[in-house]
Amino acid sequence: MTNDGTGQSTADPCHSSLPRRLRHYASAVWAENIKEWKLELTYPLDFLRSLIDPVVYLLPYVFYGIALVGGRFSPNLEKLVGTTDIVSFITIGYVFIGFMNMALWAMGFSLRKEQMYGTLEAVFAAPVPRWIFTMGMSMHSILHQFLMILVQLLFILAVFSLKVNPLGLLPALAMIGLMLIALYGIGMIMASTTLLFKQGWLISEALGSLLMVVTPIAYPLAVLPLFMQKVALAVPTTYGILASRHFLMGEQMGFSVLTAFVRVAVLCIVWVVFGLVVFALIDRYTRRSGTLSHY
Repeated sequence: MTNDGTGQSTADPCHSSLPRRLRHYASAVWAENIKEWKLELTYPLDFLRSLIDPVVYLLPYVFYGIALVGGRFSPNLEKLVGTTDIVSFITIGYVFIGFMNMALWAMGFSLRKEQMYGTLEAVFAAPVPRWIFTMGMSMHSILHQFLMILVQLLFILAVFSLKVNPLGLLPALAMIGLMLIALYGIGMIMASTTLLFKQGWLISEALGSLLMVVTPIAYPLAVLPLFMQKVALAVPTTYGILASRHFLMGEQMGFSVLTAFVRVAVLCIVWVVFGLVVFALIDRYTRRSGTLSHY
């Protein structure tokens, strides 16, 4: 209970009824999202650069693939995954893998930015759980990533005439949605490392590089060594990419759609629970040790 200044006691939102608490949390998530958009749009040229950069990064993958196979269509690719269009194959993989970068970098770097702004302690003093803050950062990152995807797709459609099945868009988005939940757990871990190591980008860089290798973005899963294939099947991004290409261009996954959804659902639970536990433990440690404000 708190005093509102008039002598009347009011309920603490964190100890009120569940619907009121959820509205309180949702309001905090939305406020964090709006704050990030205001900061980002303060520098419009940098915002435009962030939309153009993914297109620039995508093109080397596409041109390199075309150069290797001697054209847009590859018979060898068809033997491995059931489709010949290497441009569509690479584009879909690279476009959706941007969500992984969102989890590792945008969420992982969120607390570091607050440290740089000098506002981390103020943010953590808000009457909401710490993970609500990172969820707000996640909302902003997801919305920003969708804008980046839109720019990439419009460019590829205009230049290469991307060939996809429009009926597969909704199930592909459903799988990506599940993948995002699992990535939220990974993002929580990355964000918590900033509290402990301050330069959390070092861990994000290492984990991001590993995931980029094992996730079949620009090449089929079958070309990876067997032990790396097993690692890939424990990563949610693998199922997100494979299922998206399956729905949009008919890629053969090696397992059923139901199996893919079940595995991603399990990974969602595992990664989110693990991420929340790690975040809570590190947060408790930094508060007890008095190192939260250390730069």
